[in-house]
Amino acid sequence: MEDLLALHRKQLRDLQSVITQKKKSATKKTRRGVNDDCERLERELKEKQAAEIEALEQSNPDAITANESPEGEESEKPPTTLTETGRDTSETIAAKLQESTIDDSTTPTNHERLPTSPATNTGPKKQNRQKARLARRAAQIDELTEQAKQEAAAMPDLRAIEAERMKTLFKDNGLTEVQIAPDGHCLYSAFAVGLEDAGIALANQDSDQDNTKKRAYTFTRKAAGDYINSHPDDFVPFLEDGETLDSHVNKVQNTAEWGGQMELLALAKEYGVTVKIVQAQGVGVTAMNEDGGGKGDVWLAYHRRGYGLGEHYNALRKA
Repeated sequence: MEDLLALHRKQLRDLQSVITQKKKSATKKTRRGVNDDCERLERELKEKQAAEIEALEQSNPDAITANESPEGEESEKPPTTLTETGRDTSETIAAKLQESTIDDSTTPTNHERLPTSPATNTGPKKQNRQKARLARRAAQIDELTEQAKQEAAAMPDLRAIEAERMKTLFKDNGLTEVQIAPDGHCLYSAFAVGLEDAGIALANQDSDQDNTKKRAYTFTRKAAGDYINSHPDDFVPFLEDGETLDSHVNKVQNTAEWGGQMELLALAKEYGVTVKIVQAQGVGVTAMNEDGGGKGDVWLAYHRRGYGLGEHYNALRKA
């Protein structure tokens, strides 16, 4: 039981750490959804832990301590009082007393000496064993939850640490950050801003009269998908298990699927630019496609914890 409770404490600490970070990174628009999600995660973990404790108790009855008597069990001790003997014994004694005192006017009547009906049981009310066990279990989980909250509150604010590090990197490299909507298209939208700053057109305007009506990320998504599709040997080894090249290209071009390193490399090669990524981890600035980036540089800011939905890209411009 002690091992299981120790595991539960660790699970609750980890969950409280996640919840703390989620709530700190929530915006006004996402706060309600984040709170609901946090409550759901906490409720599911408590239910899971309660089920594990119950399963352990059922598989190991000795988990109940020796000095704890099971609730709801009736004592097997033999009756020793008049109340415990029942109606027949009571009536027999009453009859004998009445015979011995029937001629004695100074002796109280049988009705006064002895009740003629069985006495009611005035002992403690039986407890519900299942309810008591559930109450103990709930108290244990509440205690573990409180401990986890205290430990999570003492942890460093990773989001603030990342933001401070990013601010320093922007200053050192003479950059200003351009906020991009966290809508699943952030990498492609940020890359489009970088292309614009480098003076590189997204597409041939003459080839499509409706280009002006399209969002910028539609062009970069299509360019990334086309490059990946035309260079399968460079990308197929990096696809997820069971995923085909066609299905991946379709996700890139026709959905709001987040982009990653593979799509960035495709965009860098398609447009002939060097992609420079600023992030709080590691060396701070990493470059991609340096040998083939003769047309210019595209700067991006990569945030791991700064946004409620998770990893995010913003555009960067030279100040």
